[in-house]
Amino acid sequence: MMEIGRSYSRLLTRLDRSAVLTGADRELIADLPLSVTNVEAGAAIFSGHGDRCFLVVNGFACGSHRLGNNKRQITSIFVPGDFAGLNDFLLPAATDHLSALGPAVIASLPCDALEDALHESPRLARSFRRQSLVEAAILREWITSLGRREALARVAHLVCELVIRLQAVGLAGDHDFPISWTQVDVADACGISAVHANRVVQELRRMKLVEWTNKHLKIRDWDALAALAEFTSDYLRAQDVQVRQSRIEAPALASVGS
Repeated sequence: MMEIGRSYSRLLTRLDRSAVLTGADRELIADLPLSVTNVEAGAAIFSGHGDRCFLVVNGFACGSHRLGNNKRQITSIFVPGDFAGLNDFLLPAATDHLSALGPAVIASLPCDALEDALHESPRLARSFRRQSLVEAAILREWITSLGRREALARVAHLVCELVIRLQAVGLAGDHDFPISWTQVDVADACGISAVHANRVVQELRRMKLVEWTNKHLKIRDWDALAALAEFTSDYLRAQDVQVRQSRIEAPALASVGS
């Protein structure tokens, strides 16, 4: 397909899961005026108000809030194919700070260009709205983790979520993926100290659930890790048009055969 290897390839893969895109829809995405940049680990992508939207092409990005004592809480993580801070497009300044989580490749474009594309295609607009609902569902799960899960389950849940989200765009097929995060990044995402994050990662290794280096993560026992985290992927499936269609079409097929 002509889209393979393009900066918007993962985005199309994600959108294909939430809508049956027409050729015209795909052309609208292909025609977006994307400007691609390599971003160093920890570097700021966006802070405060702006008129540009940001698409993660490779690596990870994160949204965060900083407190007066300069402590950081990571409030969202974006994987390839995600518009980082999609809710900022709908509600400006919803994210205080957007930065690279490890080295990343980011494509930016004027928000007006994206808005024009969505105005031209109601199908794309619906798909983007679904993506924003998935972001909200992820946030609810994160709140649950921070409020009720122990640190070990918290980190395990984050890892399980990342795998499912990466698989949705054709990555992490073998439950492994590059992850150039620091222990501070893990701590700031899970609301624990860096020392505690180090202990949790060591414990996950000791339990033979993961192989986790400073640049790569591989899940060795998915079932055990998901059980530890009490993880189910239902909240991530809201964008899956195939699942919805199968549920709708099954009764109709049954009635035809009766």
